[in-house]
Amino acid sequence: MILGTSLTAIAMAIAQSAAAQDTAAATPAQSPAVCPTANDPNALCTPPGSADDAGIAEVVVHGVRSSVESAIGIKRNSQEIIDSIVAEDIGKLPDNSVAAALQRVTGVQVERANGEVSTVLIRGLPDVVTTLNGRDVFTTTGRSISLADIPADLLQRVDVYKTMTAEQPEGGIAGTIDVRLHRPFDFEPGLKVAGGLREVYSEQADKYDPVGSLTVSNRWKNDWGEFGALASYSYQRRRYQESSTFNFISDLVDNPANPGQEIYRPETMGAIYNIGDRDRRSGNISLQWRPNDNTELYFDGLAIGYDERRQANYWIPLPVLVDSSNVVDVTLRGDTNVAQTMEATNLFTLTSNQGYRNSSDTFQGSLGGLWENDSMKLSSELTHTYSSADNRDFIVDTAFIAPDITMNFSNGGAADATVRNADGSAFDLTDSSNYWVHQYYDDWSHQRGSEWAWKGDSTFHLNFGPVDKFDAGLRFSRRMATNVGENSGGKTNNRSDGELVYVDSIPGLAATTPNNLLDGARDMSTRQWTVADRDFIMQNSDEIRSAMGYDTGTPAADPSLYFNDREDNYAFYAQAHYLFDVGSLPLDGFVGARVVRLNSTLRGTQIDGDTGDTAPVSIDKHDTEVLPTLNARLKFTPDLFLRGAYGRTITRPSFANLNPQLTLYQATATVPATGSGGNPDLDAVKSNNVDISLEWYFAPGGELAATTFYRGIKGYIQTYSSTETIDGTDYNVSMPQNTGHGTLKGVELQYVQFFDMLPGWMSGFGTQLNATFISAQTESPEGVDQDLVNVSKRAYNAILMYEKYGFSARVAYNWRSKYVSAYDPGGDQPQEIDIKPSDNLDAQVSYDISEHFTVSLEGTNLMREVSQTYFGNSYQFPRDTARLERTFTAGMRFRF
Repeated sequence: MILGTSLTAIAMAIAQSAAAQDTAAATPAQSPAVCPTANDPNALCTPPGSADDAGIAEVVVHGVRSSVESAIGIKRNSQEIIDSIVAEDIGKLPDNSVAAALQRVTGVQVERANGEVSTVLIRGLPDVVTTLNGRDVFTTTGRSISLADIPADLLQRVDVYKTMTAEQPEGGIAGTIDVRLHRPFDFEPGLKVAGGLREVYSEQADKYDPVGSLTVSNRWKNDWGEFGALASYSYQRRRYQESSTFNFISDLVDNPANPGQEIYRPETMGAIYNIGDRDRRSGNISLQWRPNDNTELYFDGLAIGYDERRQANYWIPLPVLVDSSNVVDVTLRGDTNVAQTMEATNLFTLTSNQGYRNSSDTFQGSLGGLWENDSMKLSSELTHTYSSADNRDFIVDTAFIAPDITMNFSNGGAADATVRNADGSAFDLTDSSNYWVHQYYDDWSHQRGSEWAWKGDSTFHLNFGPVDKFDAGLRFSRRMATNVGENSGGKTNNRSDGELVYVDSIPGLAATTPNNLLDGARDMSTRQWTVADRDFIMQNSDEIRSAMGYDTGTPAADPSLYFNDREDNYAFYAQAHYLFDVGSLPLDGFVGARVVRLNSTLRGTQIDGDTGDTAPVSIDKHDTEVLPTLNARLKFTPDLFLRGAYGRTITRPSFANLNPQLTLYQATATVPATGSGGNPDLDAVKSNNVDISLEWYFAPGGELAATTFYRGIKGYIQTYSSTETIDGTDYNVSMPQNTGHGTLKGVELQYVQFFDMLPGWMSGFGTQLNATFISAQTESPEGVDQDLVNVSKRAYNAILMYEKYGFSARVAYNWRSKYVSAYDPGGDQPQEIDIKPSDNLDAQVSYDISEHFTVSLEGTNLMREVSQTYFGNSYQFPRDTARLERTFTAGMRFRF
């Protein structure tokens, strides 16, 4: 409410200032448009007609073609190897979110979850620095912010840097994603108002939800100089539903139906409905003032709010409980010793509702200024970022006895089961009178993160042989991160009378799941069952606690989950821009280095492996890194470039990964004893990077490029599991560890063209094609060579575009090959989890009904993708099968 009121007031002030402009505002003289660079949000565009002009003198574009041409112009003029996405209009990226738009970029791969693109990887690596207008931005204890949380409606463009210069913030062995918001000096003088309204239909959830945005900007002159003010606000709601089936890890056990024969069978199996209701609110303001031609002062403010109410409805048959006393039959898969089906009687079976409430707020404010003349430029900026998050979950496991159950571990890769009464008739899984409360989980956490950062930059124009420019700068930051919470595991029946707590004994507790499991992707025997009601258990937690024999009230914080980390980071960089001829060919670039000093203090809790006792610890770390960079661009012709780049980069572990605590979970009916935690001994990931790119810009909207890259990586962080004995109990403990030496190398190919040579209406067609081929290996902590997680060996994008007569359309196809998502999951089956190849098709059309209004239709996941994972062997050990959400959107945009 405060955010909305403040932005409304600012927008009114901007609009009122339009009427107060004096005659100075009408003068023909206009300040140059702004084309921000990675480190300078106020850098001017290349003047039209210069040798490097690529048609990007105007930052604000309108239409698919202008967007593509501007992105190509940015890439062409950059000193780094970069790919960009430019908004097609104020408030319109090519996709509905930043993360979704980035999947079209060469070398970028994505992962989907909860109805959206959730994770963005550059060349398969998640170690990506996310900056906002060139500034570090993060959520609580992480190193970056989720790109899904940044609204596409407020963006000017997104830059994906695959190589770096010394002026850019360190971190991100994969690269940097810089998100650019609009600023008032991006626009021509005068009042600008733009916005849009869309309605999104989510097919599996069968819900319609709104997305809206408004941007108001003004730019004017008076006797005090030139002023600009901008305010934007975006709101989106999304209700989603996705469903999946699963097989847990498998054990090699004695066949209960044929003693003496060893077979593999999953410990558990079942299905999940993942249902959520998500709100995102974002707003930003930007103020700029140029009192004269040499000076500018500015302030940028951003607020991002996120709130999600989610539930996971589980159905969990337990083959681990089948033995010779209750087995009916076991069949095997083909000629293997892997169980295909297992039938048993009177089997203890679980359902569960896992209710979650997650919210976060992130705020950032930046105050800065610059002064320049013909020979030098000086700038300074102070930024403060604050982020907080609250997470609450209450999980209720309910149980019943299945009179007769047949479990099928692979129905086209999906886990399925059929429950019958003893007489063979169908058992009603939706009859709540059959269920009792088996156990509950009662957890919460609160995280806070903040940073004060100051930087000062200088540029000197020289005439010193081949060196024509020298840059140097300083940056100091203090980062704080804190976590408190409680996560004590499941609480079983603790009643003094020992009586079962039947679901029907608590009015309002029972609920029924949806009835469209996998939404037709497989013919499922079980699609609906009884679970606890999510809203009831979140709002009436005390009633569950009391009924199960525990004290009421939210449980106190667990000291073992507490950590507090402080990092002081000092950075200095210097780089020189050189320009000279190699024979008759011009060569230019940057050579420089960034020196980084980090002092950190981590306070937390560690567990004694012999006794299980915990004790507070304080861990200090200090290190200095020198990160050299070299970028070169050789121009064979004004349109044909050869680029080369070398750099050394580091990525620091997240604060959560450094947390020394270890959380232990006792064995239950569904899972063995497990543990998880951070690793305070983690080192920063280090990489030596080499990139070579050949680029041909054969038309304003045409590009043909090939890039080869190499990363020599030391200490890549992956999660591994091992058995540890603590206080006499064996736990399967997972925690992050540094791997040994590894390499990532590959090739990227890119082709973009509009077919102007075609006659008439056909000249509106264009295409974007790109492909990425990667080979990536690392050495496990035990010295075993293995593939890097999350890296697909091949990925393709094919986009067909059309724009003519006010009509535009785009069809985008995306494919990536299989990849490893994790190692050492436990069990006796193969010790890696693989993701099958996946593809996706999106489309959108729009029409300009006038100069000021555009209507649009969009669809995502049009092929209704089914995602599948497996343990090393897809035939023998299928793991997850999931139907992802499909959406359709209708909307209208306006601009004045």
